[in-house]
Amino acid sequence: MPELHSTYSLSIDWTEGKQGSVHSPDGVPDLAIASPPQFGGPGGRWTPEHLFISSAAACWMTTFLAVAELSKLEVVAVAVGAGGFLEKGDDRKFSIARILLQPRVSVRREEDREKALRLIQKAEDACLVSRSMRTAVELAPEVATRRLAGLNLRS
Repeated sequence: MPELHSTYSLSIDWTEGKQGSVHSPDGVPDLAIASPPQFGGPGGRWTPEHLFISSAAACWMTTFLAVAELSKLEVVAVAVGAGGFLEKGDDRKFSIARILLQPRVSVRREEDREKALRLIQKAEDACLVSRSMRTAVELAPEVATRRLAGLNLRS
């Protein structure tokens, strides 16, 4: 029988239109959310789709950092780009069928490049969020042996 490790609680209050606010007793800031504009939302808010995709990316990053630390890999920088692909199925229902994570890892030494690539995959295999999803999560990693210039993935 599975052993319960921990629980995570939150609540969502509707504020107006297709908008709400997420609250947690864990002391984290409230988060304004809404439907995306494609579904009649106002824009400018985090959406369930953003949060779903970001949970896969954040889980990969935190899992990678834990695996790298345990494996004594000296990491210089980590950034993760992520994209989710929303599809309408034959049943006319929407789902995020695929998430593409684009981790960019910088290590100090050239001889650590292969180890970093192995640990990137190991982190995805161990990521509890991805393991909990029905959605396929794919990796397109990049490893450098210098500090990556412009780790801002917003562009």
